[in-house]
Amino acid sequence: MGPGPIGHVARAWERRPLSSQLVTLITSLLALGLVMSGTVMIGLLQRHLLSQIDEQLLNTASQLTSQGPVRLDNGETAIPSQFYLRLEMNGEKPIASYYPETIEASGTPIIPHLLQMGQRSDMVAGATTPITVQSTIAGNNWRTIAVPVYSSVTGTSVGVLTIALPLTDLQRTLRATALYVSVAALVIVVLGASMGHWLVRRSLLPLREIESTAGKIAAGDLTQRIPQTPVTTEVGSLSLSLNTMLSQVEQSFEARQDSERKIHRFVSDASHELRTPLAAISGYCELYAMGGIPKDRVDEVMGRIESESSRMATLVEDLLTLARLDEGRPLEIADIDLVKLADNAAFDIQALDSSRTVAIESLSGRKPLMTLIVPADRDRIQQVFTNIIGNIIRYTPKDTPVEIALGTFKGNAVVEFRDHGPGIKDADRTRVFERFYRADTSRARISGGSGLGLAIVSGILAAHHGSADLRKTKGGGLTVHIELPLTSPDGPAAASSSSPHITQ
Repeated sequence: MGPGPIGHVARAWERRPLSSQLVTLITSLLALGLVMSGTVMIGLLQRHLLSQIDEQLLNTASQLTSQGPVRLDNGETAIPSQFYLRLEMNGEKPIASYYPETIEASGTPIIPHLLQMGQRSDMVAGATTPITVQSTIAGNNWRTIAVPVYSSVTGTSVGVLTIALPLTDLQRTLRATALYVSVAALVIVVLGASMGHWLVRRSLLPLREIESTAGKIAAGDLTQRIPQTPVTTEVGSLSLSLNTMLSQVEQSFEARQDSERKIHRFVSDASHELRTPLAAISGYCELYAMGGIPKDRVDEVMGRIESESSRMATLVEDLLTLARLDEGRPLEIADIDLVKLADNAAFDIQALDSSRTVAIESLSGRKPLMTLIVPADRDRIQQVFTNIIGNIIRYTPKDTPVEIALGTFKGNAVVEFRDHGPGIKDADRTRVFERFYRADTSRARISGGSGLGLAIVSGILAAHHGSADLRKTKGGGLTVHIELPLTSPDGPAAASSSSPHITQ
């Protein structure tokens, strides 16, 4: 069953522009208000004119009855000529007096018997309630009352006098007034509709600007913003909300693009890093299978295959570590002593390069700490120390000293690895924590390294709600500054000990 007429009208109304709907509503309300006010005004005018006519009728009736018995001889009387009079006496034929011109224009009133012979009126003025009656000419009404006539001798009722006035002038006045009111209302409605259309279009200009801005954004220009208007208005509040949303969308889009660029770069670099050792291993294996390797160099070739395999295994392990960090796998939190890990790190440095001197210091320059307990994953923090040590060994000359400083700062445990090598450029200092980023962009990488070491350090510390950054070492070199919370961010239950402690 299809929609009815009301449904079609509703759909047609919904398809109209908002400006057209508002102008239509404003015009309709204005017209309705004018119609109601005009109706009330004409009604009040009619009531006022009728009350004047009723007052004339009552005054005339009072004047006639106060002069004694009323006699109408041969249709002539001293009463004003616009009145119609009808006198009914006991036992006599009714006598009427009227003005011929009035009768010709308004017709003869058709008056019922308002008062019976000998009946007294209940009105204070002695007359019946004024009523409106029709005439012999359609549309021309009369207003009439009836009063009893009393004998001046006996004081008894001897007849009934009916008095009427034509309502032709009243009706003409009301029609003229209604015409004037209608014309004025029509002019007001037309002017109001025109003014309303102009005001609505002017008021909706901000929405037009929002529509234009939305179109540009839909075309791909996410930098567009809606002109701000006072937030106390509805459009201003909407503009503020939309601009905030657009800023967030733009940031999300930029973050997505940046993430896609990082993924593409990550895949490209990872492919390159894995392709190099695979190509070397494949080449040596093919050469060996073809018998192209002299017997005296077999051991050398096998060593190269082994080293490339180890390098590829290390790279894969680093990639897996980063993938686990990205997945947010839970850490095995326990209380660990950073001082003991620093001692192990110092031993590892000397084992890798016996020519270096390693000192463990306090950040404050006083006596070194005996213990510095933090809740953390021991294996992950050990990996952080190992990666930093590997960078120091790889990128600094032999015989350069290394200091490991420990302390606390603003509720965090601080560990600094200070070397006295060549350092890096300021522009590279914030980017070295990116994956596969190397200050030396050469693919030869004589010094080795895949560019994942510090990225892993940053990821592990971020998982512990800590941080890492690079600073200049006093006197030259590079300092890796790391911070870890002294208390577990997941609450005391995450750690095996109730609270960390520091011993000087």
